[in-house]
Amino acid sequence: MKERLLGFVFCGILLAYAVNIAVDKIHASLFADSLWFQAHWVVPFVILPAASLLGLAWSFGFFRPKGPRWADAAAIALTALLVYLTLGAGYSCWHYCF
Repeated sequence: MKERLLGFVFCGILLAYAVNIAVDKIHASLFADSLWFQAHWVVPFVILPAASLLGLAWSFGFFRPKGPRWADAAAIALTALLVYLTLGAGYSCWHYCF
C-alpha cells in the first residue's frame, strides 16, 4: 500500500497541476468577464480538482472495503493538501483585488 500511496502522490501532483492549468485556460478564454464564474470560483478550483483526485485515489485502490483505513485517511489528507497547495490566493479574487 505504501507503493500505491507514493504513486498516488506523484500522479496526484501532475493531475492537480493539469486540472488547475486547464480550468485557468478555460476561464481566461471563455469566462473572463463572467461575474457568476468569479463569484463561484470554488466549483472549478476546489471541487473539480478534489473530485478528480479522489477518483484517482479510487483507481489506485484506495477506499475499498477490505483495504487498510490508514491508507484511505492518508489519501484523503493528501488530496486536501494537494488542493490547498494548488489553490493560490489570486483565485478567490482573480486580478481585480489588487
